[in-house]
Amino acid sequence: MERPHYYWQALDWQKLTRDYPPPGLFEQTTGRMSGDEIRALQNERFLERVADAWKFPFYRDRWRAAGLEPGDISSIDDIEKIPPFTSDDLKAAIERDPPFGDHQPGSPAFLTENHVRILTSGGTTGLPRITLFDANALEVQGIQSARGFWAQGLRPSDIIQITYTNSLANAAWCTLSGAFHWIGAIPMTTGSGIVTSSERQLQYAKAWGTTAWFTRAEYLARLAQVAQETGFDLHQLKTRQVHSHIGPDADGSRRRKLEEAWNAPVYDNYGTHEIGAIAFECREKSGMHLSEDTVYVEIADIGTGEILPPGRTGNLIATSLYRSVPPIIRFNMRDLLALYPRETCGCGLCTQKLSNFRGRSDEMVKLRGTNVYPLACMEAVSRDPRTNGEYICVVSHEGEGLSRRERFVVQVERRAGEIDAETLRIDMEAALHRDLGVRVDVEIVDPGSLAAHTGLGTQNKTKRLLDLRK
Repeated sequence: MERPHYYWQALDWQKLTRDYPPPGLFEQTTGRMSGDEIRALQNERFLERVADAWKFPFYRDRWRAAGLEPGDISSIDDIEKIPPFTSDDLKAAIERDPPFGDHQPGSPAFLTENHVRILTSGGTTGLPRITLFDANALEVQGIQSARGFWAQGLRPSDIIQITYTNSLANAAWCTLSGAFHWIGAIPMTTGSGIVTSSERQLQYAKAWGTTAWFTRAEYLARLAQVAQETGFDLHQLKTRQVHSHIGPDADGSRRRKLEEAWNAPVYDNYGTHEIGAIAFECREKSGMHLSEDTVYVEIADIGTGEILPPGRTGNLIATSLYRSVPPIIRFNMRDLLALYPRETCGCGLCTQKLSNFRGRSDEMVKLRGTNVYPLACMEAVSRDPRTNGEYICVVSHEGEGLSRRERFVVQVERRAGEIDAETLRIDMEAALHRDLGVRVDVEIVDPGSLAAHTGLGTQNKTKRLLDLRK
């Protein structure tokens, strides 16, 4: 006779909090480990994950093709012997063995016997990419998020307004778990603008006393714009801090504008669908602390794949130290960041740190011999007060035969219809030339006209590239 499975029985909760300390414990334990201590812990967990991975055809076939056999990887020092993979390889794994792929367990017995959640990533064309999450993965990702929120000032008395939608995407669930399960703050899951309009978001925040926000920087700017258009005073809110993903912001101007608008500190975080919220700023705002007991990070050269020394920007390659459903061993995220050595921060934590997010290498466009990244346009667009910060890069082909070439156009929304489009276009082309190192065309469009392409206010991620070459 089939019986219900109770979630509280899915984990040894005391062991979980010993292995992956949540806020209040993290700062006194793994958050202060010496370099040798954290390396030993990473090595132990890495070897466990490698043993898990050998059970799946995805890893077994790839590793044997690279000349590896079980036992060849004897420590984390051997990690570079393992070939990295990308999301394209995961898509191929799902095509080979639908619906879950040959990289993760998907048998009826496993799905029946375990608490499993289906979450997805991607899906711009075709079905999104499925990732299975067991109870351990769900709770560790909640702990990762909570560590960052706590370091940024979130406390049990806070009401945190979450403007990511609780959907098949993972970000909102991580936030909900981190704030609710592992801090005891009060979540208000308003979702994106398509779920709760921007005007209502602000009304709820005022009426119900929101003190913290979790939102993308783009949507934070959009809410500030709506407040200005409707005469809503953001400074009347009780906002104490904003937890966000700021994106490219080399000179800090984007953060400063947001903090001035909201009259509160804005903190940066980094995470991905598969590995969770692995890096977070503290109140020092001096780089993002890496949750080193949950992930091992390498930075690789975009072209050669060579592992780069500290401080150099390249593709982030992540190895999850806690996931066995599925194992994640050397996943090339194609996110551009830099990694910095371990040091004791003014907040007391001693960890490696990540730089701010600097773009995606798979969105790179080669334009007259220069690598151009759509997210690199963000700073120039955001700096100009005549824009509302919204833009999209449109890449297409023009001409035929030998005269065929790529055209790169940055469409930029002006803040209001009365702003002179031609003057703004000329100034924006000059600013982008300085930032990108190559000339691009600019088209000025009216406010709100790009939302259908960028997904602002309707999706958890904002698109900055529209590729019409295919």
